[in-house]
Amino acid sequence: MQNYIKRDKFDFELGYLTKSPCICCQNQDKMPHCQDKCPQLDKIRTLLARGISTQAKGLEN
Repeated sequence: MQNYIKRDKFDFELGYLTKSPCICCQNQDKMPHCQDKCPQLDKIRTLLARGISTQAKGLEN
């Protein structure tokens, strides 16, 4: 069953990462294979998926 992600935040409300959480991770020796099972990265992905882009799409100069 897939998780439902409520898209209720704009990208400017979510902020941005200034440092990868992998830099200080105890499992660095297992990278990149550990990324799919990492709870911290999963939380970050979920928060980012909640964001609604404020960037205009389809506009051409």
